[in-house]
Amino acid sequence: MVDWEFWPPAVFYLPVAWKIFTLAIRHAGLRLPFYTNPGTINGFQAGESKAFSLGRLHPHAPDFVAQTWLVEGTNAEEKIAHVERLQRDHTIDFPFILKPDCGNRGSGVKVIRNAEERAAYLSSIRAPTILQRFIPGPREAGIFYYRYPNEETGQLFAITEKIFPKVIGDGKRTLEELIWDDDRAFIIADKYCSRFAKDQDCVIKAGREWPLVNAGNHAQGCIFHDGWQLATPELSARMDEIAKGLPGFYFGRFDARYKCDEDLKAGRNFQILEVNGFASEATSIYDPKNSVIDAYRTLFKQWELVFEIGSQNRERNESAPTFSQLIERARRYREQKESHPQAD
Repeated sequence: MVDWEFWPPAVFYLPVAWKIFTLAIRHAGLRLPFYTNPGTINGFQAGESKAFSLGRLHPHAPDFVAQTWLVEGTNAEEKIAHVERLQRDHTIDFPFILKPDCGNRGSGVKVIRNAEERAAYLSSIRAPTILQRFIPGPREAGIFYYRYPNEETGQLFAITEKIFPKVIGDGKRTLEELIWDDDRAFIIADKYCSRFAKDQDCVIKAGREWPLVNAGNHAQGCIFHDGWQLATPELSARMDEIAKGLPGFYFGRFDARYKCDEDLKAGRNFQILEVNGFASEATSIYDPKNSVIDAYRTLFKQWELVFEIGSQNRERNESAPTFSQLIERARRYREQKESHPQAD
């Protein structure tokens, strides 16, 4: 089906919602998914603190986790001053990353290249914010991992290879025209043009490459390919070792940047940018080669794993947040998201 990957979520997730409902009946527990990662604040879904998860993970695997700090301050001036201190104390040069501490789908992620951008970002956002070292990559992958609580060794479920789209100037067309004339970019041209509103009327010099997105997120315009060819015993063993650094973590996706495929396959020289929990997707489903049926097949298997792991943890008398706690966290996240700056 044409462009199913850009269907509205309310349409695309209807069959997934039905699958979750049937699994909840089978396992006698609609709240069961929240037992999946009991060692976390609320199960590693939207509303989870990135500073919390990465802060716990970094001491265990410092060579594989990008350094991240929670920005302190009650107003823009205090936040700017704290970021300046962090830059000075930890030798953080421009560019670096600022993004909401609680966020999903790439919302509010921005590459900060100078003091003016730093001030603008921190002056506009009202949500808790984190600073993260910029990892140039240039490659990025989403590595989906799971482990049953009653087993010692975890394994890989899926790998997404992320492609950052760009257009190339010809000295004749404006940036907006280049975007609309691109075979894929035109599908979400409004998002790209909004991101580059100040430059969309500029004629791009012949041969100049113009990246359309920096955040490795499908919702922001990144292209996802199935990266299962990157899966190796070495990478699986490394991810199992890293994941065990998060007590109570059994299921989720690690987004990582690296220089070359050989490094990732060897389980070396990569940096984890984010940890995503049970509500994250095996984003390899968005490979343009996949049909919507292929996507649902993978998502159904993913949710079967969620309920199986959650069931085992419930039997182990692990705890999970209540519905009232989840509703309150979701409400707070929605309020904070309103101030998220436009993502890169």
